Amino acid sequence: MVQERSERTRERLVEAGAELFDRCGYAGATLGEIAGAAGVTKGALYFHFASKEDLARAVFEQAEHALRTACGTPRPVDSPLQALIDAGYWLVDALGSDAVIRAAFRLGRDGAEWAAAPRPAAPSGTSTGVRGFHGVWAGVVGDLLSGARRAGELRDRSAGPGPETLVVTAACGLEVVFADGCPRDERARRVGALWDWLLPCLVPPGSSAGYRTRPAPPRPA
Repeated sequence: MVQERSERTRERLVEAGAELFDRCGYAGATLGEIAGAAGVTKGALYFHFASKEDLARAVFEQAEHALRTACGTPRPVDSPLQALIDAGYWLVDALGSDAVIRAAFRLGRDGAEWAAAPRPAAPSGTSTGVRGFHGVWAGVVGDLLSGARRAGELRDRSAGPGPETLVVTAACGLEVVFADGCPRDERARRVGALWDWLLPCLVPPGSSAGYRTRPAPPRPA
């Protein structure tokens, strides 16, 4: 019971920290405000997190886990390219509903050294130099695109990383376009329009129709 209460308190602190980091930025959010928003004392906050940086790191790591769980490399029987299309829809929905995801992007933009450092390159090399949570997202996109190439879903283009650069750049731009809010139907329309343009550039002629460029239908209850 005590452990469960402790875990719930930690979860509330991460959620409150994400809300404040998203709204005020890293520098503008104070630990007192975060503790108050979570409904706990500063002493309780310090029991779980030694500093504001520790709390921000926990927000960033929770966002990274959520992203990789939702959008990671699919099972071998699945289409990596379809998984990539669906990942874009997941991201824009998360930007509208999940303060942890929004806060992770902002922490990178705010220049926190541990969050803003360039992320390791994906196997395709496409995420080299991409910073912050954009780098995490770029790595997931690069992994899925590499899987699509291995699966033979992409055109055979041997003249450099053009397709990968195009898709990673467009995918990272989704956060910029939708960060300030946008109705859900409009988000879906824009993401679908993006893929309607990108797919013919990426896949062999005539194969675009084999991919769903609209949100996945709800799963049966």
